[in-house]
Amino acid sequence: MSFEDLRGYIQRLETEGELHRVTQKVSIKYELGAICYRSLRVRGDQNKALIFENIEGYDIPIASNLLATKKRLAIAFDIDVDSFNKEWIRRTRNPIAPKIVDSGPCKEQIYLGDDVDLYKLPHPIWNEKDGGPYITLPCQISKDPITGERNAGIYRSMVHDRKTLGILAAPYRHIAQHWMKKAGQPLPVAIAIGLHPTIYMATASAFPKGVDEIAVAGGLKESPFDLVKCETNDLEVPASAEIVIEGLVYPDKKHDEGPFGEYTGYYVEKGLNPIVEVTAITHRNSPIYQGTYIGRPPTESSVMACVQREAEFLNQVSLPGIKKVKVIDASANFMVVVSIKKEFDGYGKMVGMALLGSWAGRLPKMVIVVDEDIDPDNWQDVQWALGTRLNAERDVDIIKDVTGSILDPAMDPEERKNRTVRISKMIIDATKSVKTEFAEACLPDTETLDKVTKEWSKYGL
Repeated sequence: MSFEDLRGYIQRLETEGELHRVTQKVSIKYELGAICYRSLRVRGDQNKALIFENIEGYDIPIASNLLATKKRLAIAFDIDVDSFNKEWIRRTRNPIAPKIVDSGPCKEQIYLGDDVDLYKLPHPIWNEKDGGPYITLPCQISKDPITGERNAGIYRSMVHDRKTLGILAAPYRHIAQHWMKKAGQPLPVAIAIGLHPTIYMATASAFPKGVDEIAVAGGLKESPFDLVKCETNDLEVPASAEIVIEGLVYPDKKHDEGPFGEYTGYYVEKGLNPIVEVTAITHRNSPIYQGTYIGRPPTESSVMACVQREAEFLNQVSLPGIKKVKVIDASANFMVVVSIKKEFDGYGKMVGMALLGSWAGRLPKMVIVVDEDIDPDNWQDVQWALGTRLNAERDVDIIKDVTGSILDPAMDPEERKNRTVRISKMIIDATKSVKTEFAEACLPDTETLDKVTKEWSKYGL
């Protein structure tokens, strides 16, 4: 791969014409978030990665929207877009363990004790009613206190004061399972910011427990990452990280956290959540702060989640006949469309159950199954199948009390309060019956349609 860290990736994006540098002075309170939001909504798939070079009150630039298109995700792999799913599956099946090194760029500046000050970093307030500044791309690294297995995940972090962060992690998240095993004792944690894109892609993915996301990221990069030991605990962090925040999670010490505008496009109310007491901050010389706007999709995080989840469905579900999987970005990743080659009646529901039963299917709550002649990427095709091939009495199934997302605004408040986090899910089988004769789809003559397609410019349309 032609780059080894965030800085190399930024250079590559600039070479590819995928980067825009904002030189005008920008405030981290609302203005930066508004620019990111509008860029995503106005430019759509043509949006640019952004570097804000003139942050009011800081001399640290902020990078955002770096992974907000499938094209830029493919650039992170150094592949073409059409190869993404194939390469994701191949590379994630061949993880490469990281190497431990003595030091790295993330140690160029080290702050301990009274020198620790989170306010020296430009943490944005992204949305109007957010409860305060938030780190939205924190790669949180922890280890299982029993097995020693490493976990790296993205868990939102609210800045409370100079030395204290909040953290939100539902009971099914691996870091929460780690601190529950500590029986009230603090859990060491390291938060890395500004990373090689494959680390973010691995840590944002739905891998089963026990998978080392840093090793998977090495597989995605096709070379090992260098890790360096923290200053105040025994964890290891990416040596090329721009910024590292070390600390201890105190599950029993809680602080008001939120509200926060989440990936669903709705605010999540304020609540008591565990705190992280910061013990050290290290960073590169002239660091780059990397963040991402969170809110109503499409966003950088929703694009990453959709693309990765699609590949993981194909990776984790081994049933034959699955042609294509599409996670609907605008649904906040709660809706999935899958096309299949159907050999017998009932197979559509079987595929739907398999998807929802996979680890990648933990968050989605609706699966629409269509025939192979329907393109899941074409919403008009999907609507046609729903309108003409669906018999609701026979083809719609509701599955109750399945683990969902604690951030789902449609979840029963008691489920969220009790942290049981269950919700109903739905399978819609919009496929034709194999045994029953079905009306034939009408189209223009194939040969003529191909001719018209090739000569389209001649018609002046």
